[in-house]
Amino acid sequence: MSAVSLEPGDPRELGGFRLIGRLGEGGQGVVYLGHGPGGERVAVKVLKADADPVVRGRLARELAACERVAPFCTARVIHFSGEDVRPYVVSEYVDGPSLQERVERDGPLRGGELDRLVVGTATALTAIHGAGVLHRDLKPANVLLGPDGPRVVDFGIARPIEAGTVTTHLMGTPAYLAPEQLNGEPPSPAADVFAWASTMVFAATGRPPFGDDTIAAVLNRIAHAVPDLTGVPPQLRELLAACLAKKPAERPRARALLVRLVDPSAPVDAEGRPDDLTMSVAANRALAGRHPVAWTTVLPFRDRVSEKVRGRPLAAVGVAALVLLAGVGLVNLGRGDRTVPAGGAPATPEVSGPPETQSPPGPPEGTIPEAFGGAWRGRATERDGEIETMDVPVMIMMRPGDRGAHLRLPEEPCEGELDLVDSAGDELTFRVAFRSGGCLDGTVTLARHGEHELGYRWREQDGPGTAEATLHRAG
Repeated sequence: MSAVSLEPGDPRELGGFRLIGRLGEGGQGVVYLGHGPGGERVAVKVLKADADPVVRGRLARELAACERVAPFCTARVIHFSGEDVRPYVVSEYVDGPSLQERVERDGPLRGGELDRLVVGTATALTAIHGAGVLHRDLKPANVLLGPDGPRVVDFGIARPIEAGTVTTHLMGTPAYLAPEQLNGEPPSPAADVFAWASTMVFAATGRPPFGDDTIAAVLNRIAHAVPDLTGVPPQLRELLAACLAKKPAERPRARALLVRLVDPSAPVDAEGRPDDLTMSVAANRALAGRHPVAWTTVLPFRDRVSEKVRGRPLAAVGVAALVLLAGVGLVNLGRGDRTVPAGGAPATPEVSGPPETQSPPGPPEGTIPEAFGGAWRGRATERDGEIETMDVPVMIMMRPGDRGAHLRLPEEPCEGELDLVDSAGDELTFRVAFRSGGCLDGTVTLARHGEHELGYRWREQDGPGTAEATLHRAG
């Protein structure tokens, strides 16, 4: 990527980084080529961001999350400053053209060059999502073709610099938006996968899968038309078609598509779908019968094993095996499937629920009551100072008798552990510690409003942030 001369109004130095030329300008800001204190070349993006300190705080937290992304297939974030009139981000300089420039100059990629791009960018997207970060604007201009392979850049920046009272407006380049974003839904990992597939179609054919003429025509095709995969190599066509599914739940996760790329015999949906509550209906039915083994088998496949489970005897290994089988679709729940032996009589299941005549004991005091058990979901309104963010999905999973629960904000994306600190009748209070994403720790209070409804309140630890929602039992 070549630089052009600085313009009269451009800064010459920012925070010890000397600027020597312009690399480009877009909707997010101007990108400069610069030198660091040690003489190393860097890319400095000066952002067109609101000066509101709350917006700057959100941007700082988002970029802090980006620092967790493995740097081998991205441009590493080196420094961020929100103290100037316009915030700026300093990142590793990648010496190479963007995918957009390369295709416009030399035509579509072919053979091994295309294969390396597909695998390299899928690896980058897997690393980005694994760190709890969304890209939000994946497109050919944000893929740089460095001498050591493709690098994905500008992840995690699009949302904070567009912060406002409502976050359901369109963000990103129209030709690479997912259908659900046209309906006002915020970006998600599934939307990133859709944008990745659209970018790969552009790399293979020189055009996006839904065209690049008028914005209205492109958006209409994204919402209703079948993608045009003419010219895509046959070995990639099935996978890209799956990633371009209209419904987010029908697209594979980034890790699943990467597995498919390196092992063509693997199914497209090898790791399941983006929604971790896919099996929550069965989970709630199991809880209604207080069947502990059935609950364990339908926990989300990618949940980490808790320290308590690691210390259990060998019988717990069998439960873990059931979780694995559920994750790859080998356990059929709620279908009434039974194994029939050679003699023709149905076999008795190895694990069965307690006899109907028994009354299982309730959970011990100081733990989650049975009335709160199950999978719950809703949409929250978050407030941080004067900024209000509406319609933020919230998912919680609780099991009676435990002191801990699982909280998920899939579109941040954040995952957190809830630790029960107080229970008073129909209200529970938890400490929440997030293990991924840029969300802030604090307290969560759940108030029972009925058999199938919970009030949800989150308050930031030592800060002004709050969130409220009404959660409903999932199924």
